[in-house]
Parts: sequence; C-alpha cells; structure tokens
Amino acid sequence: MSITLRIAGLLKAKTRATSLKDRQHQSNNPAFFILSMIVLLFNLSLFDTVIEWISLLVLCSVVIRCAIFFAYQKHIPTTRTLNLLALLSIVGLIYSAWPLGLLIAMINLLVLACALKLMQVRTQRDVYQLVVSLLFLIGCGFIFNQSIIYTLFYALLTLAVILSLGFFHAPQLATKEQLKRALILSIQALPIGILLFLLLPQLPPLWQTPKAKSTETGLAESITPGDIARLSQSSDLAFRATFESQAPLARERYWRAIVMEDFDGRTWRVHPERKLQRRNAQRRQQEFQPVLYGPSLDYDIIAEPTQQKWLYALDLAIPLDAKSQADIWQSDDFLLISQQTLHSKYQYSVRSYSQAISYQKSNEFEQQLNLQVPTIGNPLTRQWLKQLRQQYPIDADLIEALLDYFRQQQFIYTLRPSTMFIDPIDTFLFDERAGFCSHYASALAYSLRLAGIPARVVAGYQGGELITKSNQKQYLSVYQYDAHAWVEAWNQQSGWQRIDPTSVVAPDRLSLGLREAMLQEGSFLADSPFSLAKFTNIAVFNHLRLFLADLDYDWSRLVIGFNQQKQQEFFKSILGSLTPQRLALLGLAILLLISLLLSLFFIPHWLNQRKNPIQTCYKSAVKLMQAYVGIRPTWQGSESFRYSVEQQLPTKISNIFNAITEQYTVALYTNRATVDGNKMANHQAVKRMKSLIKELKKQLKDQ
Repeated sequence: MSITLRIAGLLKAKTRATSLKDRQHQSNNPAFFILSMIVLLFNLSLFDTVIEWISLLVLCSVVIRCAIFFAYQKHIPTTRTLNLLALLSIVGLIYSAWPLGLLIAMINLLVLACALKLMQVRTQRDVYQLVVSLLFLIGCGFIFNQSIIYTLFYALLTLAVILSLGFFHAPQLATKEQLKRALILSIQALPIGILLFLLLPQLPPLWQTPKAKSTETGLAESITPGDIARLSQSSDLAFRATFESQAPLARERYWRAIVMEDFDGRTWRVHPERKLQRRNAQRRQQEFQPVLYGPSLDYDIIAEPTQQKWLYALDLAIPLDAKSQADIWQSDDFLLISQQTLHSKYQYSVRSYSQAISYQKSNEFEQQLNLQVPTIGNPLTRQWLKQLRQQYPIDADLIEALLDYFRQQQFIYTLRPSTMFIDPIDTFLFDERAGFCSHYASALAYSLRLAGIPARVVAGYQGGELITKSNQKQYLSVYQYDAHAWVEAWNQQSGWQRIDPTSVVAPDRLSLGLREAMLQEGSFLADSPFSLAKFTNIAVFNHLRLFLADLDYDWSRLVIGFNQQKQQEFFKSILGSLTPQRLALLGLAILLLISLLLSLFFIPHWLNQRKNPIQTCYKSAVKLMQAYVGIRPTWQGSESFRYSVEQQLPTKISNIFNAITEQYTVALYTNRATVDGNKMANHQAVKRMKSLIKELKKQLKDQ
C-alpha cells in the first residue's frame, strides 16, 4: 500500500511539472493550429473587405504559427519585433482605411490585431484575448454575409473557437471527445440564442454605411449595347418577390431599376442633370408624390447586394409600410432609391399601380432632357428618320412604323451580338440587324428623339421564375439573366408609355423567358456550363435547384427579414395587444425561461461535481462482490475487503477486483480528481475502472 501511494505521489509530481512546462511552451498544442485556421478562413470570407496588405500579414502570421506547431520553427517573434510591426501597421491602416469609412477601418483593425496576437500568443491570457476577438469578428462577418451558407460557415468557425479552448486546457484529450464536448455546449446554448434573437429589440445598426471595396453587381448606371447580353450569361440571383395576391403574368413583369436619359451616340447613362436634381430634392426633402390611379398590387422584395442604392419595383410603385417609407426615397423618374447602399440583402414592401404611370405629369426640363441627341454620328439613321417623319407626322403612326421595320426586316434576337464600334445605331439597323434587348431599346429611343419625341431607356429585369412551395405559397425569383432594357416615350395625351421592341422581335422572351427564347441558338448561360439553371429539363438537378431556392427564400424572409415590424407582429400573436402590463409579463416569462434553460445546463454539471465518479465505479464493483462474499461492513476498508475477495473467489475474479481497488485508491487518495486534481487522470481512471467492471461481470457470469 505504501509503495503504491509513493509511486502515485511521484507520478503526480511529475505530471504537475510536465503540465507547468506545457503551459509555458505550448507550441505543439492543437489549439494554436485551430486558431490559426480560424483567422485564415475568416479573412478569406471577407476578402473584399479586408485590405490586401492586412490579408498578407494574416497569411504570414498563420504560416509562422503553423511552422512552430509542426516544429519547423522553434521561437515566436520577439515582443520588440511585434511592437514595431504593430506600430507600422497602425500607421498603414490609418492611411489605407481612412477613405473606406469607420466600420471597414474597425473591421480591418480587428483582423490586424488578431493576426499580431496569433504571432505573440503564449499564455492563457493571450489565448482568451484572441478567442474573444475572434468571436467578435465572426459576429461582424454577418454585417457583410448573411446567406445561409455563410451562416453555417460562421457557425462552424464558432464551434472551432470552442474546440480550440478545449484543446488548450486539455491537449491530451482525444479529438472525438473534444468535439463531443464542443457540440454539447453549442446545442445547449442554441435555445437561448434563438430566444434572444426573437425577443431582443431589433435596433437599427450603430454604424454608418460602409464603403466596401467590392464592385457593383448586376445592372450598372450606364449601358453600351451588348452589356446586358453579357450580364444575361449570369445565373446569380437578383431579387425575390412575394405577392400578397396572384402574381402578374410573365409578360407584365417589368421590374424598373434605372432610367437612362443621356446618350452620346454609343452609351446610355444616368443624366448628370438628373443626378443633380435628385440630390437637390433630397437636400430640400422634396420627395416626389405620384398620382395614384387604378388597381394596386402589394408585394415584398428581398434584394441581393448590389453596392448600389436603386431598388426594383413594378410600375408605378410606392413604399408600402412605415419602415419602407422611412428608408426609401422616391424619385420623379419613378425610381425607388434606398437611403443606404445595398451591401447585404435588403427587404422592403411595395405597392404598385400598373395604370398610374400614364397619369404622371412631365415638365419642360424633363422633356428637353429626353430630346437631346449627339450632333454627329449615325448619319444613315438621321436621314432615315427625317424621311419617316415627313411620311408619318403623327407620333403614334411613326412609332408603329418603327416597330413594323423591326417586324419586317427579319431582325434576330441574340446573346452573341457583333461588336459595333463606329456608328453603332446605323450598323445595327441597316447592316447587322441582330442584337440583344439593349440594342433594340437604344436604337428605338435614339430614333424617337431624332423624330422629336421625348424618349429614354429604362434598365431593369423582365419576367422571373414563379415557384410554388409545398404550402401553395408562391414567390418569384428574378435572376441576372432576366436583365432587360426597354423604352419609355412621352405622349402629350397619354403621358409616359412603355414601348418594348423586344416584344416585336422575340415575343417568346417576354412570355416564356430568356431560356426558351434562346433554346434554338443554344447561347443561354453559355459562359456558365455548370449552372443548375441550364439543367431544368433534368428532374434531379431541377429538384435540387428548387430545394436550394426554397431554402434560401425561407432563410431570407424568416431570419434575415425578421425586423422590428415582424417582431411586433410576433409579439401581438402571443399577447394579443402590446400593453405595458403584458409586455412586462412577457419579459418576466422570458427571464424565467432563460433561467430554467441555464439551470438545466448548470445543475447537472454541479451535481456531477459533487458526485465522485471514482467512488461510484468502486461501489458498483463492491455491490457485485457482495453477492458472493457477503455484505461489506461499514467499518471495513478497501484493502481489507479486497483481501476477503482474494480468500473467497477464484484468482481471475480477484485479480480484476484488485485492479479496480488499486485504481480507486490511487485516484481517490493521490489525485483528488473529483475535487481539485488532474481531470485528465480522473477521466482515464474512470474509463479504466468501467472497463474492468465490464470484464468482472463477464467473469462472474461465466463462473
């Protein structure tokens, strides 16, 4: 007995010395490798937001830490070196991030701090600082990436942070056991997280709109014929719309986005005078108030990030709810413009009046703006319009003659138009006679202006895929390949009128969509051979595509779109009316529920701390023996009882019980593991004793 205790004491002293040494030099601790990967992966997730040289510094930091982990390098950089690097980095950050805005600067500062801390980390305090910074950074990632894929990605990073803490404190514990503990902790915290998401006040962001480095996506504020054709090779989602009632027919789905009134003979763009007028109106808070007429249609839109401020809507649209009215500016060219740049998904509610656009007034400034033409270029078109105007002095007759020209001259609708550098309108109308929607819209608007009819090009989207969910609810998905351009012409009697020459050349484009219209040409998504949108005729791929679309739709609408208004509706569904008394009772119930959930976590943990697993295992073995050697007296010690077992039972059984007793004696009297000893040794002892008890049961059964 004394020899056993002495050996156990020596082992304990050696374990403590080794543990202290490991705490001082933990270069091979898996926690540091995991933290390095977290820093690297998070940096990649915000690659467009983090400044290039900071990303390079992150990579260097990860390489240094991995080299130390794999023993290619023995020493971390000195404190003096890191301080100098930190000073230079702060100067560089001030210079680089100042134009990008405060939020982007702070994100870059945190990434920089994590990279430097990763190089320096030595002590437990360093690890905790790095872990807290990473958790905060992961939270910041949701500002820029809110899709379900990124949510799962950030959830895995959070799990990895918890896993790194487990490895830091118990590096010898098996990976399977570490992962199990991290998952249990995460699952236990999930209900509280959901409660806080549902019930905490949905406050507006505390930061100003960031000036991200990412480029614009989708439509741009200028169109050169052929641009939309290239955009139509993308299957990326533009936005989704959910209608309160029946969705309009495909040919009626003209989603207005940008109005272009400036033409230089080749490119249409937003007119500088229009931009100036819009800024002045916003400064004076003189928002356009349209004349509303006819039946209306209510719907919600979830727009994808565009790095722009313009929104999508059917003509003629107004913001519907209070939040949308506060966040959206209405322009006198019938556009809806967000107060904030769309750096992430944006949800808003709209009401459209399909017959109201012709009732809107137009001033002399607007008409003159839409009559401007370049003084030179496209001579054939100029001469042709001069002759047509003499032949058709009435505007309606002239417009019909222009559309008849597109019908009769066998124009081709194609995604592969030729490049037209010199006099592009002449080349398109009289030579090539093949193009995409922007070619036709550009040629028609220019021709109308030459004839003295105010006209402009409207860019947006046309159509969309109507999807019916399992609960019979429908929503519309509009993709980048649905990008479209059409013309609006002014008529003194009927106001602004939509004229779409594409309806004359390729009517299938409006009624069936771009894919069906381009079926014979085979150019649909030719630059995206692996897009699921190309395989809608294959049932498996189409079901997968629709499943992913439904998943993203539900996530965007129910989670990302859970704003203050929907939270209030949620409270009303629970309480009936939002009186102070009921809100107070709800708050009290929430606190009690969270307390209950926390108690479900802490009470079993507290009971396990009070309960000695070593003693439990030993008592289980003693209970087995008592059936064969008699009841153990309360005064009898473990060694005395072991001797009794040796005297009465076969050697195989007594040897197993001796091993159990030895494990119990060493663990209980040397480690004090259940109270304040080495938890790793305690875990191994319990595991060993359970294995011995299992073997003991087998031997007793075979006896």
